[in-house]
Amino acid sequence: MLLPLPPLLLLLLGPLCLLSQAEDTVELVFSTERPQHRVSPAFLSFTIDANLATEPRFLTFLGSPKLRTLARGLSPAYLRFGGTKTDFLIFDPHKEPTFEERRYWQSQVNQDVCQFGPIPSDVEERLQFEWPSQEQLLLTEQYQKKFKNITYSKSSVDMLYDFANCSGLNLIFGLNALLRTADLQWNSSNAQLLLDYCSSKSYNISWELGNEPNSFRKKAGIFIDGLQLGKDFIELHKLLGKSTFKNAKLYGPDVGQPRGKTVNMLSSFLKVGGAVIDSVTWHHYYVNGRIATKEDFLNPDVLDTFISSVQKVLQVVEETRPGKNIWLGETSSAYGGGAPLLSNTFAAGFMWLDKLGVSARMGMDVVMRQVLFGAGNYHLVDRNFEPLPDYWLSLLYKKLVGSTVFTARVKGPDRSKLRVYLHCTNVKHPRYKEGDLTLYALNLHNVTKRLQLPSHFFNKQVDKYLLKPAGSGGLLSKSIQLNGQTLKMVDDQTFPTLIEKPLRPGSSLGLPPFSYGFFVIRNAKVAACI
Repeated sequence: MLLPLPPLLLLLLGPLCLLSQAEDTVELVFSTERPQHRVSPAFLSFTIDANLATEPRFLTFLGSPKLRTLARGLSPAYLRFGGTKTDFLIFDPHKEPTFEERRYWQSQVNQDVCQFGPIPSDVEERLQFEWPSQEQLLLTEQYQKKFKNITYSKSSVDMLYDFANCSGLNLIFGLNALLRTADLQWNSSNAQLLLDYCSSKSYNISWELGNEPNSFRKKAGIFIDGLQLGKDFIELHKLLGKSTFKNAKLYGPDVGQPRGKTVNMLSSFLKVGGAVIDSVTWHHYYVNGRIATKEDFLNPDVLDTFISSVQKVLQVVEETRPGKNIWLGETSSAYGGGAPLLSNTFAAGFMWLDKLGVSARMGMDVVMRQVLFGAGNYHLVDRNFEPLPDYWLSLLYKKLVGSTVFTARVKGPDRSKLRVYLHCTNVKHPRYKEGDLTLYALNLHNVTKRLQLPSHFFNKQVDKYLLKPAGSGGLLSKSIQLNGQTLKMVDDQTFPTLIEKPLRPGSSLGLPPFSYGFFVIRNAKVAACI
């Protein structure tokens, strides 16, 4: 039985309790008079890695109605089919479909193209059984940097396009840039075969050429400088202009981290070929997946390294092609397929949410998450098509966060471990209207932080969407809870209801230790959001 504290002790402890509470309450400063940026409605986009086509039968996974439902949940979005394997894939219009592809197409006869039934059970069971060993082969190949050319068929292109089209996604297809003539000019003949086929099917596709050309020497023993790469893109642009793709978008050069020679390559590429691309694309990962630790994922200094990378890219583009849109064309937490037991857990959400916030604030127009589904540990959906924590985080972002970006900051010295971002609310959400604001925040402190809105928003009603790990795994859990409710699909084609928690006007916004979430400020009446 607990005994009440003596009155004198209460008097002595009172000021200490108040002091502790004051230290954990932080004031927020908003600047909502005019937007800092406006990003694409497809700002949060994602990829399917081209290595899924290493054994083309695994592309049959894209026929899964559940996977399509999950992809559709994140639309509008771009779907990039790219990655290292892009430059080792060769289109063969005469190649026969795999057994699995044939069985799949046979099961869909006489059905509407976007009302597909499930993958035949025997095919799905076989693919699910074989996938873990295939995944290991892909990761080994990536680690050893020994890549073989692979051919893919018209059926593979159809599978990929139908997945994107029926999921409400805009497909971006990466073409092989390592096909070269004797004098190292790009050999466009295979690309022409693919363009001819896609034209014959009236496919609506955007295009890229190559993946991380700064690494061609490591991957294939070939060095291509930015000058030659620019000429290659001009050649591709001419090919598109002579086809039904004359109005198609072209993106590039998909360089890796902006360091040293890679920065020089990007600069020289943009000077030569920058006029023919619609957006500049580059890639970013925070850490090496083979040696990353949980502490890396929670370290604000690691998160801040992304800011300096963005600044370098912004500087190069401003100097060479000012005003050109910039996309983060491929990104996740850790390179090399992600960090095992980290990149697919709740802990990865700190890197992902912060990257979305920084990217929007600094003017990246689109951010493409590696990957929706595939080999490694940084996927949004696991091998059984179950959504992982970063999927649910992405879904909430799509539902709640609009395209108009404002400046928000924490008042005082607490900015490093308490990170806040502010947008107009996505008014496609049935609960909200023009003028509302969405604040999203992550708390890397080991204590609860209470966010206090600026005075002119203090008495507005706020809806809270707090995300914490579910189950016993803590920060390394592969399940996530929203306002105390574990998120999982109702069935293969039905999402759970994402239920808000209304807060009393004037309440501080509580953010527990090592958590993140969204706060929708209702009836905010911000003119720039109307």
